[in-house]
Amino acid sequence: MLDKVLKILFLGESPSWLKLSQAILEAPAVSLQVHRAQSPSDAFRTLSTQKWDALAIDLHAWSFQGLLSLQKIRSEYKAMPLIALVYPAVKDLEKRAMEAGASRCLTLDSLTARELHATIASVMMEEKAESQQEKEQEEMEVERALSNEDSAQRMAKIEFVSHALNNLLCVISAYADLLADQVASPETAVRSIGEIKKAAKNASDLMRHLK
Repeated sequence: MLDKVLKILFLGESPSWLKLSQAILEAPAVSLQVHRAQSPSDAFRTLSTQKWDALAIDLHAWSFQGLLSLQKIRSEYKAMPLIALVYPAVKDLEKRAMEAGASRCLTLDSLTARELHATIASVMMEEKAESQQEKEQEEMEVERALSNEDSAQRMAKIEFVSHALNNLLCVISAYADLLADQVASPETAVRSIGEIKKAAKNASDLMRHLK
């Protein structure tokens, strides 16, 4: 994974930028391309006009305004890996960074290019897996909804056919009663028998729809 070139935007002040630059110079085999944003407004403008693999942000910059910038950037870029760079001497800063939306926190005192590359690659893989999981979940919900819809349609169809079948059975019964009263009249009897056969055939056709 270290041979995959990662394009990183850095937001922070000069001391942290020097540490990051030195770490990259010491590991030329690690494929990192880093560009420095000169201010939070410059970072937002650059993010909106170019494609970046990650943002590394110095939380100590501008009297800890980096933390506020991190929170604002996360609100607009939900899936981008955001790497918070901190000094361990500041109590609870890593916790506050994660609460603000940081993907990971790395210590500036011991920062290496290899660690930065591996961290960003790990976050990217997690984001990809999470995105795939969400997609699969959405597909399952759609399939479940369609299945429920099909079941409802089948039930409605069964109720409709059952109702029609019940009406046909009533017709059959009525003509059977008429036939019993008209046995003395051959023509009327023949007509009644024809209606009974017709109703019986229709009932048989409807029964097939219930299968």
